[in-house]
This record gives sequence, C-alpha cells and structure tokens, in this order.
Amino acid sequence: MFASIATELRALESQEFWIGALVAAGLAAFLLRSALTSFWRLRIVADTPTARIRSAPQGYVELIGLARRHRESAVAPLTRLPCVWYRYRVEREQGAGRNRRWVTVEHGEHPAPFLLDDGTGRCLVEPAGGTFKCRTADVWYGGSRQTPKPVKRVWVQVRSRYRFREERIMDGEPLYVLGRFETPRRGDAEKQELVRRLLARWKRDPARVAAFDRNGDGEIDLADWERAREEAERLAARAESRLRAKPPLSRVSATGDGRQPFIISTFDESEILSRLRWRAHGRAAVSVLLAIGLVLALSARFAGP
Repeated sequence: MFASIATELRALESQEFWIGALVAAGLAAFLLRSALTSFWRLRIVADTPTARIRSAPQGYVELIGLARRHRESAVAPLTRLPCVWYRYRVEREQGAGRNRRWVTVEHGEHPAPFLLDDGTGRCLVEPAGGTFKCRTADVWYGGSRQTPKPVKRVWVQVRSRYRFREERIMDGEPLYVLGRFETPRRGDAEKQELVRRLLARWKRDPARVAAFDRNGDGEIDLADWERAREEAERLAARAESRLRAKPPLSRVSATGDGRQPFIISTFDESEILSRLRWRAHGRAAVSVLLAIGLVLALSARFAGP
C-alpha cells in the first residue's frame, strides 16, 4: 500500500505536490498552536482558585454564581426572549454546488453589563472582550429573514436560504467568570474631575456667570473665579460624601493582557476543563498525524524508485 502511495506521489506534478505539502504544514502548525493555547488555558482555569465576591482580591480571579439582570433585562433579537446577555448571527446561503456558502448578513451582541451573584455579594460583569461559552444556543433554518425559531426540533431540514444562531445567558442561570476584578475607589482625583466639570458647565451658563460677577461688568475676574472654584469644591465634596456612603459595586472585566483570558461561561468549571482537555489533546494529535504524514510524503517523493 505504501509503495502504491509513493508511486502516486512521485507521479504528481511538482507544483501540485508542493502546494499540498505547504497546506499540510500550515494546517499542522495552526493546529499545534491552537492545541498549545488550549493547554495554556486549561492550566489557568485549573490553577486559579475560586474567590468569593465579598472577600475577592483585586486582580485576576475566578468567580462562580448566578447571572442576574442589571437594571433592565435584555431582549434577544431573534427569539424575543428576555435574558441578561445575547449574541446572534443571521446567515444567508449563496451560490450552489461547490460554490455554496453561508454569508453573514447580520450579527451583534448585547454590550451592557449584567450582574453575577454568588450569595456573598454582587458584581458587574462587563462583557466587552470576553470569550463566551453558552449552554443556551439555538440554531435553526428558514426560507426568509423573519423565520421564527421552531417550537419543536426539526431533524430533517428542507432547503433553506437562511440560517439563524442565537446564544443567551438567562437570568438566574449558573455562571462562571474568569477575569480582572476591581472595586472602584473614589478619592481626590474623582473630586477634582467633578470640580472641573462643574466649572466648565458654569462657564456656558450666563445666569451662573452673572451670579459670580460681583461688579457687573460681564466678566469674571480672578476673585470671582476663586469664589466660583470654592463653590464648586463645596458641591463636589458634598456629592463625594453621598457617593462614599453607598457601598461601591465591584466589576469584573477583560484584563487587556493576552496571557490572562477573560472567560464567561454558563458551563461549570469541570465541563470547561473537559472541553479544553479534549480540544487540546485532539488538535495536538491531528497536528502530529499531519506532521508524520508530511514527513512520509516527502520521503516517498524523494526516495529512489
């Protein structure tokens, strides 16, 4: 069998052989890189201990709890179901036969933050930059853009022009989050920023300008400006006192560091680890098989008759 394959490889045109070899080498390298990334994420998820929101340290943490809506529920655009987060994609079939392909015509996701509640406290989850793995994901097909999701699963699909996919995180659904945890702290910098904003607003308000203009010449001199600054300082201090009286709501978000992935999932930690393990080992195995096949093909190509 190997001899017949070697004969066929030697019979290939040089250009065909090298194109195939380059494609195989590129695919093997891509799969190896993907496998190493999965192994690396596997170690991060396994080695990061679970923290509690009430006592979580500032920095990179793992949190587990329930997803809760923040202010108002989101409404998934395809199914019209209430949720705390969604992502959707609408694709249209184009071409036929070998040229048949699905082209995205519409997609999007909910950008607003939602809450994570672990029983000891709540924190905001800011979804921007997150890698989402959702248990609730619907896929269906239809003949028009307005095709609703079928009530029952249809195993045999008739030829359809549109494909729909929608992922959702539901209110009360178990949630796993791995990201940067921080609790906002208010200090002098926030107070001075509020003072600057107040003064800038007052400059554009003729009534305020007149109130601080003691000599009535229509201009604010240094003394008038100092009184305006003192008034802004007083109002800013009062506002900061009210804000400090409220316990700040912590948040978890993307780290901005490629070495610390931001993962948001409705699968539990054991399922996440299992998926990463299968992906890492599977892609590594395929990469090795492709590399072995490429070496054998090169040997057969250049071996003597």
